[in-house]
Amino acid sequence: MKSAQVAAPLGAAPRERTSEGVRSRNVAQRVAELRWGGNAAAAPRCGEARGAGNLIVQVGLWPDASGRVQRARWRATTCASLMAYADLACELLESGVAPAALDAHALQAGLPGVHPLHLDRADLIVRAVRAACESKAETQTQGRSS
Repeated sequence: MKSAQVAAPLGAAPRERTSEGVRSRNVAQRVAELRWGGNAAAAPRCGEARGAGNLIVQVGLWPDASGRVQRARWRATTCASLMAYADLACELLESGVAPAALDAHALQAGLPGVHPLHLDRADLIVRAVRAACESKAETQTQGRSS
């Protein structure tokens, strides 16, 4: 991801913008301004991943007829790094990054300031996105109605 500086409010440090148009923000900045959290289970495609320590994340995708993600939302247990990675992933997906192209290394590179012991949270997000892509809309609808 290439980046360029973006104008910031007077007195604030300039923010970086990646080639996908996604602002580069650290964990604290992302968590203070979460934008893609929501009811992931309501999506036509929803995937879940679980990790150690009761970490759970759901990612919901609303693809168009061509498969491009029009809307993406996440829901997760309370872990700042997990939430920040999920928010970044949804932003990337909505900006045009294909779900198959999303990987843990891209998420880690796009989110500075993650504690080394929490880098594995990026893998959970990718697993949830993959699970969402593999889910069937009919199964998700039937699962919600029962």
